Amino acid sequence: MIFSFFTILTIISIFLAMILSLFFFVNKRGFIHENKILAILLMIFSLQIFYSFATSTFAFQYFMDWHKQLFLVRQTSFLIGPLIYFYVRSFLKKMDVFDYRLSVHFLPFAGAVIFLLVYYRNLNQFIIWDSMIDLNDTILILIHNLIYIILSLLSMKTTTITLRGFYKSILISSHNRWLQILLVGFIIIWIVNLNSFAVFMILRKPGWCAYTVSIYALAAFLFINTIMFCLLLKPDIYYVIAKYKNTKLTEPDRSAYLQKLNFHMETYKPFLNPEITLESLASEISISPRILSQIINETFKKNFKGYILEYRIRESMQILADSKYRNLTILEILYQVGFNSKSAFNNQFKLFTNLTPIEYRSKTIG
Repeated sequence: MIFSFFTILTIISIFLAMILSLFFFVNKRGFIHENKILAILLMIFSLQIFYSFATSTFAFQYFMDWHKQLFLVRQTSFLIGPLIYFYVRSFLKKMDVFDYRLSVHFLPFAGAVIFLLVYYRNLNQFIIWDSMIDLNDTILILIHNLIYIILSLLSMKTTTITLRGFYKSILISSHNRWLQILLVGFIIIWIVNLNSFAVFMILRKPGWCAYTVSIYALAAFLFINTIMFCLLLKPDIYYVIAKYKNTKLTEPDRSAYLQKLNFHMETYKPFLNPEITLESLASEISISPRILSQIINETFKKNFKGYILEYRIRESMQILADSKYRNLTILEILYQVGFNSKSAFNNQFKLFTNLTPIEYRSKTIG
């Protein structure tokens, strides 16, 4: 029963990882190079899920004659850390993915493969868990990936992760949150790998290996489904709109447009109009909708809807906290700030403040 569940879970995880990989390979939305990095990363991830299954105490007897090939597959783990780092840096526009100097990051993988090919020449039989190479290789992989995870986190040091902010940022299409989802997922996978290493290599409890590998498959399954959930919930959370990359927008122009936008939003409060659109706002400040969309997306890491939504919520917070508006009902306030639905207003307000409008008013003015 456990074997069947574990096998099904593994097959589903590999299938979903490959589907996601194909999706990012062929998807034309966003920056194509970043999509392909993520596609390769997911493909390698599916190989690691298969390796974990093939060497587990559930299935090892079916792959005893393939340990040399399986251990070569294992070496692709040396690619996971660099690819995560490349994806984060490239997504944040802090690195050129075509820089030839980046090839140095792949030297550990190349070195491991070359070493094994030479080492295999003197062996007639190779069993992974009977070899000290497996112990040393696992230590190196764990350390190698940890270094790149830390480097990736340092690249995102200006972002914060909170439980409420996590869900809120998904709903308002925060691109930083997409990177955090990926990093948290790979950190969890790294911890599970470390746990498997400790159990099997250090504590020498091979009987526990099946359960740690099952946990790995479950973690992989949940991670992949989390990615798919985010793509279904907010498909634009993972990409920075590619149509901007050919836009001729200089930094002086960007600063001037941003200053004009901020002044207009604070002075005239166009977000109070429930019928506001990207085109109408662009017309009011005399810039093209394309430029306005780019400025909002790249500066505030939000789409137009999320940008306007935040202004409306902040305006409602000011009204609710002002005692002179005590007599205004919640319904009057939500219409005043541009909402058309009480349920939508309540949901978005609680998402931003963790309080209902009534609770927020009671807390601020009593």
